[in-house]
Amino acid sequence: MMQEMMKQCCTEDGQPDFEKMKQFMEHCGKQQFSEDELATMKQFCAQGGMPNLDKMKQMMEKCGCHFS
Repeated sequence: MMQEMMKQCCTEDGQPDFEKMKQFMEHCGKQQFSEDELATMKQFCAQGGMPNLDKMKQMMEKCGCHFS
């Protein structure tokens, strides 16, 4: 599932993409995003380099996305 998340949330070069991440979370059933959640997502997408997958996964689980 993490590979699927990476494919759907990141650009081809592995950078997190805010719009893709938001769409993925909406697909998981997330309807409303708090300011904090949006800020956290933007933070992931602005880092450059490899994303911290554990932190990204934790954020998504907190938002209601579940991974097997």
